[in-house]
Amino acid sequence: MKFLKTISVEEFKNILNSIQKIVTDEELIPLEDAFNRIISRNITSTINVPHFRKSRMDGYAVIAEDTFGAEEDNLIELDIIETIQAGNIPQKRLNNGQCSYIATGAAIPDNSNGVVMVEFTDKQENKVLISKAVTPGTFIIEIGHDINKGDVIVKKDMLIDLATLGILASCGIKEVSVYKKPIISLISTGNELVSQDIKKLEIGKIYDINSIVLKKAIENTGVHVNFLGVVKDEYKDLKNIIDKALESSNIIILSGGTSKGEGDIGPKVLEDYKDIEILIHGVKIKPGKPIIFAKLKEKILFILPGYPTSALSCFYVFIDNFLRKMSGYPLKENNSKDIEVGERIYSTVGRHEFKAVKIQVVDGEKKVFPIKTGSEAISTMFFADGYIEIDELESIIEKGDKRKVFFF
Repeated sequence: MKFLKTISVEEFKNILNSIQKIVTDEELIPLEDAFNRIISRNITSTINVPHFRKSRMDGYAVIAEDTFGAEEDNLIELDIIETIQAGNIPQKRLNNGQCSYIATGAAIPDNSNGVVMVEFTDKQENKVLISKAVTPGTFIIEIGHDINKGDVIVKKDMLIDLATLGILASCGIKEVSVYKKPIISLISTGNELVSQDIKKLEIGKIYDINSIVLKKAIENTGVHVNFLGVVKDEYKDLKNIIDKALESSNIIILSGGTSKGEGDIGPKVLEDYKDIEILIHGVKIKPGKPIIFAKLKEKILFILPGYPTSALSCFYVFIDNFLRKMSGYPLKENNSKDIEVGERIYSTVGRHEFKAVKIQVVDGEKKVFPIKTGSEAISTMFFADGYIEIDELESIIEKGDKRKVFFF
């Protein structure tokens, strides 16, 4: 197989940005299952919200004109004819000189056009003394104040967050049409990998980390993940599992088998597909140089390095926002801050390095220090607070320099 020339980080990102968004069908799902899904068509309210006039405050529903002239030294007396709690239907219509006690959110009785806050009243048996006048409309929420019947309340392609769930629920909507999630097949490869069901590790064997860590990272981008298992470094086994993934998913992500060594058969398997386009095989990045990106007609394939730290680094830098674009999820903004470097950091010239760092407080100031372990250790990510980028032409970052730290 012919390997492509190693490219820069920016070149790879530009290639990914050029890939068109996956178009999926829509499905109708219950509202309670719709959190973080993407609306596939405009949603219109079939009711006014609220659909009745209601009070903003605890107080007394009045005919506003009855209160004109009310002051602390000029109290106006009204008859209390009813108590209206939230959820109750008013039973009596107000006439001049009358009022009804009303709770916050309760329905306004007929002929009332204002509410006097309870703080400006003095109840005496079945009467109340008013010490502050109100104008028509005071503390009344009118019909349709929040949403009018026929309004488009949620537009197509919007993400359903908690606030959106709330507004849909307020309109009595029980089901919503959403786009089906893009389907991602995740495969771990390697003769050395075993599942966590194995109680005793043999020499040379290690537990599969990527199937758990990568699966959760991928799910966080708004897609559906099918983990197809751990596959041995055998040509036939890997070919069969990729065939299965191509039939059932939009995107395939493998971890392991990206290098050019004899034991890494991923590139050899891809070579057998007639219409395969190997767009990337190698990025000038540390860790994660041998990443593969390929297209097979409308299907997309990534092969990540096997080391968990390398795989996660590649995922965060390249794949996270790529999958978010495909699913319609909001892109993950870089959470970063400029912090002083606490000790000299070395890097390999010729590779854009994403160096894991930890933050420590020294003499009352936050400073960043490099994590000493490399991509071979899962603890690298565990102990890191984030990473800094080191340009491929940089070999040393001096102590005292300010660098932008990107937090995980």
